[in-house]
Amino acid sequence: MAQRYSKETPTATQPPKPQKSPSRSLKRVRASDPLPISATDADAPAIANIEGYIDTVGISYPRRPKGLLSEARAILGRKVWFSDIVDASGKRWGTRLPLHQPTPELLRALDQYGGCVSRADVAFDIFPLHMTLAEMAAFVRTNALLRWRRPQAMFDCETTLYWTEKHGEGDRPDRNLAEYHDLPSKLNGKPTVHIELRFQTSDACKAENLHQPSDLGKLNPRELFEKHIRIIDFERHIQRDVQSSITPRRTRGLYLRYDDRVQLFKDRHPQVAKRMPALNSLFNIGNRLTWGAVSGAKDHHTWQSAGDPSSALIMQPNPQIGRKA
Repeated sequence: MAQRYSKETPTATQPPKPQKSPSRSLKRVRASDPLPISATDADAPAIANIEGYIDTVGISYPRRPKGLLSEARAILGRKVWFSDIVDASGKRWGTRLPLHQPTPELLRALDQYGGCVSRADVAFDIFPLHMTLAEMAAFVRTNALLRWRRPQAMFDCETTLYWTEKHGEGDRPDRNLAEYHDLPSKLNGKPTVHIELRFQTSDACKAENLHQPSDLGKLNPRELFEKHIRIIDFERHIQRDVQSSITPRRTRGLYLRYDDRVQLFKDRHPQVAKRMPALNSLFNIGNRLTWGAVSGAKDHHTWQSAGDPSSALIMQPNPQIGRKA
């Protein structure tokens, strides 16, 4: 029989160094709050449904293939463009075709042009079953781990949280995880907690057997989620530690220095985090990708609701975008 979680998890934790993660707008777990659901409960119900889909793809070529743009535009029904790949010295060494929400037909058609998959963002839209949207967002930010991530600060940029500090062009990690919940789903327009698992280099894509564009359509969202993302019971660990401490306020303050994020805690205490129960089984994730997402940049849409702000929200074009000054 496996040992009980309370016996495995120590209650004494070494003080950490300050972490650069300033966002504190979401709800925090307090010692007086009821214990959250435990992964050890055999009959624990699912807490959310998850739909996985391809969000952004980048395909690199040594030179622009003739006829590719016209075929891609005909399939998608919208314009797409190449962007030059330039190194730090300003020398151009290739070109990249960025695609947002590509279709299976387009991915199969692009195989004939060769190229290398150098960027692949797989999105997971989380639809909570019993929690509010804010509660689910706080739950994900507190309990989600990006596996095999080097210790570093997390990065808050406006309403988006990145699991690695460096996430832009230039010096960036092979993988990253991003979360935001201020826009509706691109699949159905419903409120959602949106997370993106980003493979940001050609090496990271090759590690997932993404050698040609059509390989993206073969991805299994459940297997990908299980492989790279681990949701663990950090909230329960905090409350057990605080409640069993002889100085609960001091213990509580220690976790506040980690900003209540298990990823920052794991950087300092990997063995403790490894023993925490996983909660991945509480999410219903399909084995196939969902297609039909709406294309568009984040600032090209706005929340629209009638009456109660918590009523059904739909995604509409932002009337301010594209207006002439």
